[in-house]
Amino acid sequence: MGMFNFHKHEIERNIEWKPTGFQFIEAWSFPNVNEVTSWNFRHGCLESSQLKEWLQQTGKFSTPSYPLSEQPNGGIRLLICNYTLFERVSLGMSSEDYKLVEAGLALHPATLSALEVNGGMFSRYSWYTRQQGHRTSIILKAPQKYEIANYMLSLTHDTASQWTTALLVGEDIIDLFPLMEDYRSELPFRAQAPGRTIRTSLAQSPDIWNNPLTLPCILVTDHLKRLQQYCTGPLTQQVMVIEEHLGVTTVGRRNQVPRFRGSTNRRLQSKDADVLNLGIPVNRTQTHFLTVSINSKLTSILFTKLSPKWNYEASKFLLNIVNESSGEWHRQNSHFNQIRELIEHNVCLAKSIEDHVLCLQARMELQLDVLYSFVAQSDNRLNARLAASTGRDSTSMKILAFITTIFLPGTFIATLFSMDMFDWKSAPSDGSSAVSSQFWIYWATAVPLTAVTLGGWALWWNFEKHRYDVHITEAVHRADRPYKPWWRKR
Repeated sequence: MGMFNFHKHEIERNIEWKPTGFQFIEAWSFPNVNEVTSWNFRHGCLESSQLKEWLQQTGKFSTPSYPLSEQPNGGIRLLICNYTLFERVSLGMSSEDYKLVEAGLALHPATLSALEVNGGMFSRYSWYTRQQGHRTSIILKAPQKYEIANYMLSLTHDTASQWTTALLVGEDIIDLFPLMEDYRSELPFRAQAPGRTIRTSLAQSPDIWNNPLTLPCILVTDHLKRLQQYCTGPLTQQVMVIEEHLGVTTVGRRNQVPRFRGSTNRRLQSKDADVLNLGIPVNRTQTHFLTVSINSKLTSILFTKLSPKWNYEASKFLLNIVNESSGEWHRQNSHFNQIRELIEHNVCLAKSIEDHVLCLQARMELQLDVLYSFVAQSDNRLNARLAASTGRDSTSMKILAFITTIFLPGTFIATLFSMDMFDWKSAPSDGSSAVSSQFWIYWATAVPLTAVTLGGWALWWNFEKHRYDVHITEAVHRADRPYKPWWRKR
């Protein structure tokens, strides 16, 4: 165990110690006692000043008197405090309090390092000394995901006395109203503080209070319930909202009735919400917003994917402990069957949830591909319009060049014959004009011909413009028209 102390002081310096109080749960296991009473189960709140008294079981926290002649055959002592992991670890106790807790609960030195793990971990340690006998420590740290759970359990089980001492830390884990049982029980499971749900699970299983895997199984099961409710509830609904806003997925019940069109249902929030038309290919005013929404949800799913994977592997880890330690904890054989069945159920459920999250990830990746396809189609339509405009300009220039070519010979001839329009040989003294008397014929012919030429060009230009507009409109309609498979074309 001394090897784990190498970086312990550095970890202690990196932790933000913020004393906020504790909660505790104590359970005494007696033979043939399968119900919760005031003398075998108690819980409550602790101030920092009361911690040492609770650890030493003195004063108001001394062992309660019980009406049985038999001595308890083990039990659980669990201390709960708040903990967060964002930029750095923040623990709801002082450094001096933790030293008391580590010594009083016989926690493994790896407990502090587990607090810095945000991706989840699990480990088991066993040691033997002549003074303390054989002991086993188990550490479980769930992946950090505030929508599900963020907690860590570190326990030590004494094989001789069958007592389990443990520290449970987590984000918002303390039940602020432990006496309001009726009110808290009506809340959804995910909305209840983990400290309360774990206490309720302990109260429902007094026959296995002296089993070393009781707390780990309760923690993993609690995590699995929260994971299931989040993945099949809010996470799946958010994915369906994005799919419906993109408007290309109409499978299942949504093939008949859209699920999220009502004003009371949750919808995507956007500054451009008025342009989010369901079922219509997105335009550029929606592209940025939908890209951000899909990528944000896809990132959330990638983080969520760690939780079912951890739960599955942690359940397999506990199942291996059950199979390997049946001889070591021979007095617990009668209870290991029900624990094994619970863990095996958790393994199957965690695998199913993991597959569900992978399916959500694939659906979001598909929506992202569709969005990119819409953007490409929009760019293609824009390029088509630019090509059409360039074609119209090219046609106009061709027409002008053609008209110029037609009139160029006539212009040359007119220039040639115009030399007779002026009589430069007439003397200015005889009073006759140098301009020919037939000069009006030039204007009478040139002006109407020019007007006819410009008018013909204008008519031709309008005809070509209308033809190109009709062509582009038909092309856009053909692109927006849903494609029918070959078996539906008849």
